[in-house]
Amino acid sequence: MALLLKINDMASHLSRSGRVGIAVLLGLVAGMGWGCAHPSAPLPPEDALAPGGKKGKAGKTEAVSPAAPAQEYVLQAGDEIDIQVYREPELSGTFKVGPSGEIRHSLAGSIPMAGKTVEEAEGFFTRRLAKDYLVNPRVIIKLVSSQSSQIVLMGEVKKPGVYPLPFGETMTLLQAIAGAGGFTELASPDRVRIVRKAPDGRQTTLKIRVSDLLDGRGRQEDIPLEPNDVITVPEVVF
Repeated sequence: MALLLKINDMASHLSRSGRVGIAVLLGLVAGMGWGCAHPSAPLPPEDALAPGGKKGKAGKTEAVSPAAPAQEYVLQAGDEIDIQVYREPELSGTFKVGPSGEIRHSLAGSIPMAGKTVEEAEGFFTRRLAKDYLVNPRVIIKLVSSQSSQIVLMGEVKKPGVYPLPFGETMTLLQAIAGAGGFTELASPDRVRIVRKAPDGRQTTLKIRVSDLLDGRGRQEDIPLEPNDVITVPEVVF
């Protein structure tokens, strides 16, 4: 409900600035499924890139593999993991991988975790407990948050800053803006930019007209964000 109120505030801002009329509110009703949408329509021709895709010939988009599941993710310093030891609540809990790549466990001491997948970490920790402490331990490890899973929201939003991107969940551009309190009175919503870095280091800039996301005509769907996206909302030009 709070998110819907924020989106309504965004729509009101757009309406006051003369960019979108009543179609904004109709779009909110017609497009209530935007928050959970995974695919996205191609961006305007100047970008010729859809989020989650890569640029192909003649500006077309090509499908890419989905994000790696948690069991394939390689742990790194700064990650938080949840360790559950069956019938041993005092040995269970949430642990942060320190700068040295280890966690500190009350019973097992320092346990190296960085460089292991979640599945490998689970097996390693299970063997460590079985060797020195417990008989036939059963351990489940889950990734709670990743150090690399964050976005940066800058410019004319009410609460700019760095925001976590929950691992394994989808956050969209509209959700991020709403979570940052919506646009300020000086924002230019139709000149939003997302700077996205590819694994090979190349940067792509996505140019977004927020009014197109809200008008309900399907010209452009909400944009799923990716780790380390930098979103800029510029000031309106008078």
